[in-house]
Amino acid sequence: MKRVLSLILIVVTLGACGQQNDENNKNSSHGERDEGIIVNVEKEDDGRYLILTLPSVENINIVDKTRDELIKLAQENDGAFYKVSQEKYEELGLDIGKRIVGYYDAEFESDPPLRITDKIELISQ
Repeated sequence: MKRVLSLILIVVTLGACGQQNDENNKNSSHGERDEGIIVNVEKEDDGRYLILTLPSVENINIVDKTRDELIKLAQENDGAFYKVSQEKYEELGLDIGKRIVGYYDAEFESDPPLRITDKIELISQ
């Protein structure tokens, strides 16, 4: 009987530790990571910026593309929209052609997906 109780106590203790680690990991990170090149930027009425990214622009001339054509490319090539604050946009100088890494916990269902975050890093100047 003591062995059974000891085993149950160990299992409960290990389960509680595992849950605490999962919660700490959620609080200390921003979840998913996505890398892309900025191909379109628009300032919205609320002051935030809507940034469209593509994973790669090799063999694509983005200069000649309309916004709708860029959205179509993003739909076909796993691109994404990011909505960022004006402060973050200006701080990082998020212009077309720059490569970024965006971190997000959730995304809105759209095609391409919309991710709202201020956890963005600039990879190239």
